[in-house]
Amino acid sequence: MASSLKRHIGRILLDGGFLSQKVLDSALNEQKYTKELLGEVLVRMGTLKAEDVAAPLLIQKHLGNIDDAVKMAAGERQLLGALLVQSGHVSNEQLFSVIDEQKRTGERLGEVFIRLGILTERQLKALLDFQTNQEAAHVSPLRLGDMLLATGHITCEQLQSALARQASSHKKLGEVLVEAGYATPNHVSYGVRLQKMLLSAVLAAIISLGVSAPSSAESSPEPVIKTLVSKVLNESGEFSRLSEKEMELFRLINRYRESQGLPAIENSRSLNKVARIHAIDLAENSPAQGQDSRGLDCSLHSWSDKGTWKQVCYTKDHVYAEGMWDKPREITNFTYSGDGFENAYSTGEQEVTPAKVLEAWKASPSHNAVLVESGVWKGGNHLAFGVGIYKNHAVMWVGAMVDPLGPMQTNIALAKN
Repeated sequence: MASSLKRHIGRILLDGGFLSQKVLDSALNEQKYTKELLGEVLVRMGTLKAEDVAAPLLIQKHLGNIDDAVKMAAGERQLLGALLVQSGHVSNEQLFSVIDEQKRTGERLGEVFIRLGILTERQLKALLDFQTNQEAAHVSPLRLGDMLLATGHITCEQLQSALARQASSHKKLGEVLVEAGYATPNHVSYGVRLQKMLLSAVLAAIISLGVSAPSSAESSPEPVIKTLVSKVLNESGEFSRLSEKEMELFRLINRYRESQGLPAIENSRSLNKVARIHAIDLAENSPAQGQDSRGLDCSLHSWSDKGTWKQVCYTKDHVYAEGMWDKPREITNFTYSGDGFENAYSTGEQEVTPAKVLEAWKASPSHNAVLVESGVWKGGNHLAFGVGIYKNHAVMWVGAMVDPLGPMQTNIALAKN
């Protein structure tokens, strides 16, 4: 049986285009104080109507694994390229480029997407299954009638009556509903728009869930690594506080910032988790030793396919940068909902020395710019700061959103002295 992880409602609303990241961040910050459900906060803020929240909640339970997500198909059958654009995984320009490549090579479109590293085989299979489900008669909460029922625009009796009429008239359901006086044209237009937005969220979930291979004894992380990651997420054992080396690196970076006329950054429990898990992944799974489908080397910003996170081969041209920025949301399940940015370090020695880490970052213009918010990072307004050290790797993460979890309580005050 496929394992399921509940997809955060904020992620669904973002993927569906219901709101922006800025609005979501504001709502999550408000939620921290009011303890309301996120949907309640968004309705009270005037961002969404109550009916806008009802439908996304209907599909949330179906987006925990890829097999269930594929069954959410609804509407008329779409071409593979159109599905990818709707998911937000590729732009129209990227699609046109792939189509040109397909014309040149004579391959199938899906084969080109896989060869270029845009899709995994699992993602392609899921999207093709999604297409098939769009054509077949099946049950999905995203059918137009179910959308209008869930949002209170029609009753169950009216829907059943309209479906019976549709079977004999062969007209579209929206037309039947309007002709029968069960719904107005505006209601039908709203339902179609809502259906399209939620299908975008479903497609985005399919792309996310299809990044790595299905769970199996062979593909699962080693038990020791799984235990370490679990401890990091639960802040248990040695990860209940910053280690001496992590504390030293944290303190050295803030001292350096202050020497440059910048304020110290508060420690972030959420970003500590991201940094520590990445340091473990870099040391144990070596994602930085691979290459992408174009033959470009993966950098230290890369993530392996050995965990519950999305795999990222971060290359020098920054094509996959968004996969790295999204890691705080992904690792913390949206507890930290802002983007994250990283400096990473590796040494051939058995362990890292915090002072050497800082000197290496200071000597690199791109890494130093992150530390002192210069160049492209000018005005970055770093408000959260996490560190992680594991074996011969050191990682720091910064973000422009205050961490709702705050700092680690143990000895954090020492890091600012």
